[in-house]
Amino acid sequence: MATYATYNVELITLEPFRIGAITDPMSGIDNPVATVGKRVVIQGPSLKGALRSEIERHLIDKYKGDQLMKPCIPSSQQTLSNEEKQLIQSGKFREGGSCFYSERSKSSSICPSCYFLGAQGLAGFVRVPYLYSEIVPEMLYSVRIDRAIGVVREKTNRNYQLISDNTKFIGKIEVLLSDPVKDWEIGKPRPQIGELDNWLRGNKWTQESLLNEFILERIRAIDSLGGFKSKGFGKVTITVQPEK
Repeated sequence: MATYATYNVELITLEPFRIGAITDPMSGIDNPVATVGKRVVIQGPSLKGALRSEIERHLIDKYKGDQLMKPCIPSSQQTLSNEEKQLIQSGKFREGGSCFYSERSKSSSICPSCYFLGAQGLAGFVRVPYLYSEIVPEMLYSVRIDRAIGVVREKTNRNYQLISDNTKFIGKIEVLLSDPVKDWEIGKPRPQIGELDNWLRGNKWTQESLLNEFILERIRAIDSLGGFKSKGFGKVTITVQPEK
């Protein structure tokens, strides 16, 4: 039977906050926030993207010059932007685009970010949750100023939903510790693709120190999330505690 470590995640907004959803023309709201079952949520992919960014930042800052520890940019070689190519050329990210694995083709290795969070064709060890809140969204109204005459331009009123500061979101993150069927154990190269997990060779970490350095402390390091950051939105603080 697979074994997991479960952690309670609590996110508190420090500023107005929003993660948008697809507009429903029946609601009359131009820019709604994301909800599931009428509860406001921070989607798993949004939180996972922020976690990946923090892992990447940590790898670049602490392991500069170690080729095995370079993160990938999770995009195919053909779709890399010019800015992403410049990051690769600067030596911060590895060449070749995203990590991937299949029976027919595979990347040269699986970077630490993709080891934990998953790569194309290969699951990771961390299940990133949706975070839920019981808060009722508030409304923000925005208009456009006509620069020529200095007044509000006609028919530019738009309404937005937002979440106020000091709002709590909660959820649970699960980390796969071991799976005897797959013969996987976090912190060790995976037998089927062990040559691709070569950054783990040398036993640099205990399982506890690896979880703390690359997962728990990186989640706690997330300090902004969501959209409208140029409008003063998005600052957050996150705590993570083992489930009792």
